Amino acid sequence: MNHIRKAGTWLLPAALTVIAVVWAVAAIGDILTATAHPVFAYSVAVLFDSVWLYALAQETAHRRQGSSARLPKAIGWVFLPLTVGVLAAHGLLAGDVLAAIVGALIPVLAKVTLVMAIDLDRTRISPRAQAAIDRERAVTRDRIAVSRAVAQSRADKTKAGAAIVRDTHKAEAEAATVIHTALESYAETRDRHALPEAVNTLPGLVSDRELDALLSGGVTDDVSADGAGGFGPSGEVAVTRDGHAPDADAREVNDRAVAMLAAELYATDPPPSKRKFREAMRAEMTARGLTGGWPTIDALYDREQQFAEGGERP
Repeated sequence: MNHIRKAGTWLLPAALTVIAVVWAVAAIGDILTATAHPVFAYSVAVLFDSVWLYALAQETAHRRQGSSARLPKAIGWVFLPLTVGVLAAHGLLAGDVLAAIVGALIPVLAKVTLVMAIDLDRTRISPRAQAAIDRERAVTRDRIAVSRAVAQSRADKTKAGAAIVRDTHKAEAEAATVIHTALESYAETRDRHALPEAVNTLPGLVSDRELDALLSGGVTDDVSADGAGGFGPSGEVAVTRDGHAPDADAREVNDRAVAMLAAELYATDPPPSKRKFREAMRAEMTARGLTGGWPTIDALYDREQQFAEGGERP
């Protein structure tokens, strides 16, 4: 019995709504066929009434749930005068005033009876219960928003971490490529421009302590053939590590042996260059335990060169 009563409540609004929709489709399509193709004209009419029906259905659903239906209500009340105007204009264009009046009243009656049926059928709740429902909906919406924000934050964190790892690997790969290219270039240059074997016998680098001692007028180690000790450029005797001058007889014997060695090494055909002479002197003096600095060796080379050019040996 209750189902029959509820069905009777919606029978009249449904019938009037169907009549209004069909009449509106026919009227809009008939009016638009004067300027457009019939298929296009009636398609527009169907879309127009479909939007109106959708707004009525949404308004009905919201009212039955007791929720706000502002947008569906607004659309329904906007389309109602448009539909009334279209039906009235269609009747007037056809020259039938009665058809214009009746056509204009049909959508109005459908809207009024639909509102009455909705008000009668909707669930009645108290304002306090409606407020509780609204609060629960607000809390639910907030929870959904927070969940979405957390999910988005995690996704952004994952993307940022992946980007950092990718950039790190890319930088490491580029660095490895640069190092590999540099090593290949170095190996190629070394193969193309190989250094002579004599370079390996050049004196080693001078440390800061040795350089400071040389600039202050002394030497750092005992006189040796690697450039420290022996005679200075002006002929003074260099001091040893303990600050005392070497024995005069031993020094004289050393100087004579160095001079004889210089004469022996220079007496080649052709004479050696100064670089080769220095290398040979350094090697022989080290092997024989003789002492003397580079200035001494250079001075002996210059003297032997003068003798070879016609000078008299003392």
